[in-house]
Amino acid sequence: MITMLIAAPWLWQDLVPCEWLGVAAALVCLPHLRGWRGETLVLAVAAASLATAFHWSPTVLADAIQSSYGIGLAFTVPIVLWDALRLSLPFWFVSRTVVDARNAWLPAALVAVATEAFVTSVFPWKLGYSQLAWPVLIQSVDLLGPEAATFVLYAHAGVIVLVVEMLRRRWSGGHEAIGPAWTAVGVAAVVVCAANLAYGVWAMRFWSAEMAAAPKISVALVQVDPSRDDSIDALQRLSREACAGRDRPFDLICWPECSGGSYSEKLPAFNDPERIFAESRDPQRGLRPLADPACPLLFGGKIYSGYPERPNDIYQSAILVDDAERIIGCYHKRHLMPFGEYVPGTAFMPELRHYFPMDDDLDVGPEATVLTLGDKAKLGVMLCYEDMVPSAAESLVDNGANVLLSLINGSSFKATLTLLQHRLLAQMRAVENRRCLLRCAATGETCLISPLGTIPSRLPLNVEDVLVAEVPLINARTLASRIGQAFPLLCGGLAIAIALDSGRRRRTA
Repeated sequence: MITMLIAAPWLWQDLVPCEWLGVAAALVCLPHLRGWRGETLVLAVAAASLATAFHWSPTVLADAIQSSYGIGLAFTVPIVLWDALRLSLPFWFVSRTVVDARNAWLPAALVAVATEAFVTSVFPWKLGYSQLAWPVLIQSVDLLGPEAATFVLYAHAGVIVLVVEMLRRRWSGGHEAIGPAWTAVGVAAVVVCAANLAYGVWAMRFWSAEMAAAPKISVALVQVDPSRDDSIDALQRLSREACAGRDRPFDLICWPECSGGSYSEKLPAFNDPERIFAESRDPQRGLRPLADPACPLLFGGKIYSGYPERPNDIYQSAILVDDAERIIGCYHKRHLMPFGEYVPGTAFMPELRHYFPMDDDLDVGPEATVLTLGDKAKLGVMLCYEDMVPSAAESLVDNGANVLLSLINGSSFKATLTLLQHRLLAQMRAVENRRCLLRCAATGETCLISPLGTIPSRLPLNVEDVLVAEVPLINARTLASRIGQAFPLLCGGLAIAIALDSGRRRRTA
């Protein structure tokens, strides 16, 4: 039951309270979690929950290595077990330090926050992302960072445990327990939930007013799968159709990641076909993205240095072109996609590289380059996997970005749930930084995410279409972007203090 409760919101995102119930049930079972048998059971439940929530993983990895499902499963198992350890740590901690389940939510939350912030994961999910379907609950992440949603989730579980204990005592007539049904830590859970709700209501009203008053740009997001042979024709056709008949041009058209070719860093513009061919490389050598564009174009391609046949460096890049086809800015991807653009663990096991065929050995971008569009828009561009990494968006905002854009090529993900979960893992970036996040994806989910974490407009998955959006430009900085990792550090320090105090009390006893 706990397995399904924890997995449910990742499968059906509206089932937000299931996560509270799953965590609360685990905390109520606290007396049975002690010892190696209990801790093994916790790990098994955590692994089963993650395997259920992300059941598409073996198929995706099998496709990445062009092998069988069994081989994909073999690579998935260690990833799931590692993430299961991350999920289990809070419950292992409270089983060793807490006696009363009513007091368990707080130390568990402290460990969960620190673990999510400092223990790496191949796909950087956080338990609090399961709360995004109810935006009012996650507004406080602009104060304390994305881990704040996980902290509040544990507080909701703490309230449930407190209520269960109060009802149990009432039904038993008070004969089974001595003392009040509530504890100070249990009451603190109620206070945290109430304060978070109140802040969420206020923040949504405040930022709605800020969005209404902010200057805006018009953007067209073109959703086409670039892995198709005729994708460039579809991208060009849909872009021209979107621009036709408008009173004024768009401020920007966006294409997905990998929609362009591979170009030399010396190429200044796309208005000379002969020079494009001379300063580009296969595949799609000489590709001219959009001749005589009606407005600036942002698309995903590759930038290399050196000779086309043997480049010194090659980056997965976002390329910004003005309406005269001049290249006015490039951003190079800084966080590469695991198993798609690099293979984790090759430093220790170089032979793993042979299982994952890749067209190029990509280099890591050197800096968080913000692209300037006109007088007002400062584009913080991310490429695919990067929109799941909080620090990627935060560094762009630190450098002045007032709107976030993510260009995505998820064409290798065939399951619709995979595409939806990718968006779910990216959605919090808008709230943490109070910026609009535009996602332009190959097969989905192309959408506009508001600074409230809501999705005012989107395209259906796996269709070719254009999403037009009026995007407010917000320049305000959030507290979370200023304090960085201060909240997880504080939680980690408090967890260590609790562990030391628990050890002292055991020695004294």
